[in-house]
Amino acid sequence: MLGAYESVLSVPGSRRLMSSALVGRLPQGMSSLAILLLVRGATGSYGAAGAAVGTYALASAVVAPVQGRLVDRFGRLRVLVPTAIGQGIALAALVVAAHGQAGTAALVLLSGLAGALVPPIAPTVRALLGEVLRDPKVRETGYALDAVAQELVWIAGPLVVAVIITATSPADAVLLLAVVCISGTLLFVRSPLARDRTGPGSARARTAALASGRLRALLAPIALTGMGLGAIEVGLPSLALHAGSRSASGLLLALWSVGSLTGGLWYGSRGWRSSLAVRYRLLLVLAVACTAPLILARSIPAGIRPGVLLPVRIGGARRHAG
Repeated sequence: MLGAYESVLSVPGSRRLMSSALVGRLPQGMSSLAILLLVRGATGSYGAAGAAVGTYALASAVVAPVQGRLVDRFGRLRVLVPTAIGQGIALAALVVAAHGQAGTAALVLLSGLAGALVPPIAPTVRALLGEVLRDPKVRETGYALDAVAQELVWIAGPLVVAVIITATSPADAVLLLAVVCISGTLLFVRSPLARDRTGPGSARARTAALASGRLRALLAPIALTGMGLGAIEVGLPSLALHAGSRSASGLLLALWSVGSLTGGLWYGSRGWRSSLAVRYRLLLVLAVACTAPLILARSIPAGIRPGVLLPVRIGGARRHAG
């Protein structure tokens, strides 16, 4: 299994790129649960908490293409660092607003602002892998490895939040999220492969991504899959809170990601004869079949089993499917 990934990690600078990206993306694994618990604690409403988390995710998705254009025009450094600092400020403002008993609208607005300022580390890594890995088979393995690394974020993030909220409060978890966002992004941009090789305004002319009919056809299933996974990120913590164990919310999300990590490792280590389209359809069916039992979950043990059984979430993908 490890031999396939060695072809990626043997590329000079790739190990540091992947490890620094792991730290830089850790806030992505922390944000949903930390913001959910903070807003729920401030308002007493799961609806408000779900709206805040949903707005955070929606804003991140909507702004992502704009960030990509800005990276092409001004370079990675001029986009990654300001967005990281901006998100840190927005998250700190969210904590202050929650502490001051601000209304739901203000909390949702600040959550959306924080989502819009997520540093585009994930797309930057995938773009760099496309540039550095010339062999198509090695490149596909590199993308699978990146997805597996991202799953480590979804495992570690909720667990970190669970530890913080057990020891202190959701507010401290959100403040830690802000600190990790800034420091992790700074660590990432210092990676040799992540440094800009061209000056501002020197980006090559690119064809708009949505000009591809094949890509447009993927948008609907990816959006629906993302909605389902986003609902789970709200539903599992809600299940834990109803069961009287706030700290178990992080455990449930982490175990959910363990299943995806295992499937992603298996997926990326194999040499596939079937086409990507066939695999994609099969993985979608498997994801639905393994997620459906969560509808019947009424206890923490019942919520654990489907997440562990989920073999592969679209090759280990979550919101970073692009």
